[in-house]
Amino acid sequence: MRRFVKKRSLIFTLIGSSFLFSGVTAHAEEVTESFTLDPMVITATRTEMSVKESPSAVEIVSSKKLEETQAKTLRDALNSALGVNVFNDFQGRSNVSIRGSESRHVLIMVDGKRLGGELSYNSANAWDVDRIRMEDVERVEIIRGPAGALYGSDAMAGVINVITKTPEKNAGSINYEYGWYENGKGAGYKSNVYLQGVEKNVSYKLNAGLNNNRPYMDPAGSGDEMNFYGKEQPISLSVGYKFDNGNQLSADFSRIKEDNQKGSSSVTVMRPGEVWQNKKSTIYNDNKRTEGIINHFSSGLNSS
Repeated sequence: MRRFVKKRSLIFTLIGSSFLFSGVTAHAEEVTESFTLDPMVITATRTEMSVKESPSAVEIVSSKKLEETQAKTLRDALNSALGVNVFNDFQGRSNVSIRGSESRHVLIMVDGKRLGGELSYNSANAWDVDRIRMEDVERVEIIRGPAGALYGSDAMAGVINVITKTPEKNAGSINYEYGWYENGKGAGYKSNVYLQGVEKNVSYKLNAGLNNNRPYMDPAGSGDEMNFYGKEQPISLSVGYKFDNGNQLSADFSRIKEDNQKGSSSVTVMRPGEVWQNKKSTIYNDNKRTEGIINHFSSGLNSS
């Protein structure tokens, strides 16, 4: 009889232990359960809200996706965006179209600040699509659809807002690319240096590049240059200061200098077999632009 009692007690003990263990396991699963928050966007209404609440069609290209696709410029970041088409015009410049619109109706901004552009009627911010680097970009917000009420007539088709990161440590990178044409001749190079740093309340970002393209001659032997070639020197510097009360002050400076050209030949034949005139014309694209912006952001906290 005693043996029976002992065995029964042991069985109850094992059953109780199994319930206790299962309870601990269930509790552990509840603790480790994670939730994914909706990404936030600010471009659609100029106020922070989730993508689901946004009244416009919004797409966010995150820094993780930029790393996965190895995007180096804004053009690379937009290649996989829904409803966005990036194409080259006759000068080799990158034009952006949203839902089939003209590129002059697509507004491009960096941290909510509109770019000056070249004031071209057809190409708008065409050159900036290749200038804007992705080293310090947190995300790219793309608004598909009219946003003229908030940003003006140049945003009738949509807005592309590049949100950059706030430097949290000292870092830097150097990029260099060299290419060849089909005939084996060098096509030129693209180089870029990026530096960022932070010291107490002061942070800075420096981005400088030097690009040099060479001409690609017409394979048919006409003597025409098939592309715009020359040098391009973009540089940008951003300095920020964060006050103890949470307010922030930033100063941005950017400068671009370009010297590109393209030549073509024109032949006038007066009668069969006789060349009367042979001229070569060259189109020059010299561009110099300097911009400076000072911003003050208030956190709403009163300093004591």
